[in-house]
Amino acid sequence: MTDASLTYAHVPPVRFRPSAPEPLERDPGLLPMLFSPRMSRNVLTAIPREAFERSYRQVKVLNLTYHGINEPDAIKRVFLDNAQNYRRPGFVKRMLQPILGDSLLNTEGDAWRGQRRLMAGTFTPHAVDAVTPLFARLAERSCDRTPGDGGPVDMAAEATRTTLEVIDEALYSGQTGMPFQEVSSLVRDVMVGTGQLRLSLLLGLQGLDPGAAQRRARRAQRILAQRMGGFIRARAAMADAPDDFITRLYRTFASEHPHDEAIQLTLDNAMTFFVAGHETTANGLAWAVYLLASDDQAQTWAREESLAAWRDGDPTLVAERLPYLRMVWEETLRLYPPVHRIDREALGDDELCGQRIRKGDQVTIWPWVLHRHRTLWDEPDLFNPENFDPEAKLGRHRYQYIPFGAGPRICIGMGFAQTEALIILSRWLATFRFAPAPGRKVEPLADFTLRPQGGMPLLVERI
Repeated sequence: MTDASLTYAHVPPVRFRPSAPEPLERDPGLLPMLFSPRMSRNVLTAIPREAFERSYRQVKVLNLTYHGINEPDAIKRVFLDNAQNYRRPGFVKRMLQPILGDSLLNTEGDAWRGQRRLMAGTFTPHAVDAVTPLFARLAERSCDRTPGDGGPVDMAAEATRTTLEVIDEALYSGQTGMPFQEVSSLVRDVMVGTGQLRLSLLLGLQGLDPGAAQRRARRAQRILAQRMGGFIRARAAMADAPDDFITRLYRTFASEHPHDEAIQLTLDNAMTFFVAGHETTANGLAWAVYLLASDDQAQTWAREESLAAWRDGDPTLVAERLPYLRMVWEETLRLYPPVHRIDREALGDDELCGQRIRKGDQVTIWPWVLHRHRTLWDEPDLFNPENFDPEAKLGRHRYQYIPFGAGPRICIGMGFAQTEALIILSRWLATFRFAPAPGRKVEPLADFTLRPQGGMPLLVERI
């Protein structure tokens, strides 16, 4: 650990309360929520206070029973001990199918296991180490183009651009030919229109949705798929294609499937990593700089540590030299988990939290609620990186903190995203000072992922 990282515990901290919707005093019920435009656009506004205080809640709507669980042992049973009894529900697959198809993120059983094995090599620690210099180069490019005159900069947009560039170059050799401005707008339309919880989605009637957001999402999905599909078909026809992630993926699918099916499977996974692979990290980066901009002491400690970590210029050693910034990052994902809700459907009867679960019942786990639960965390609504001090982590249940999921289906790109985020954050901190933009209220919005509504404008000054 650096000297800077050792000093933080000796200064009395002043905590602040980051932005979050105030919980409702009583449960509105699922149907009223679905018919409320405000609540359906942002489900965080529909969560009652009791959700943050109880380990189990049950909601019935039509012929479905939803079990909301916040008990870590029960979550472990769903994700690990009895994971074979719980699959992704039909309405979630219907939600993701148009953009992610039959990709790793949206398949089950043997198809999922086969794809997981195929892609695992790209995300091993050794493979991540190999692309760390790329993270550093693109982080430096981000610093070069970011104004540092003390005026406002939308750091959410900058995070999106940087993480899109990382995915494009790391997995596709920078050859997709998809321009940032257009792609980011299309991805945003997909996220907004796809992520809204709607009654038609639960009933399998989403094709009848008349909403403008859903129409924009479908148009954006078609354009993105056409662009990415053209890139994959061109790559498949190349005799001397780069030996990168997408080439290896296509060749493996082509050895096991007919040509058109191999192209489609490659496209589904290319879209998954291009769209979902950058979005979660970009949102985490935006939330991290917001938290640091609002906490002068934490920003100072993180900056001192970042400057020391980059002193010898070797990017492959930087991430391991950032213990305090890693704590900040983990606390960011506690307060603003990229995936705010995880749903499973029971394939057979079971018991969770002392309650009977019947075949066909829905089990819902909200990282947004779990990470702020009153019985699991001290002062859960305050920004406190010391929640992730090594000693504090020793006393915590593994399944009370699940920003990347857990069990066999834990996010395959977790290590990639963690290192990418630390490299980019530390370069930003070594280059800029961040402060809140006056008059700008930050609001978290939950659609496909958890993002800052309207971007993240911060005052940015080059140091």
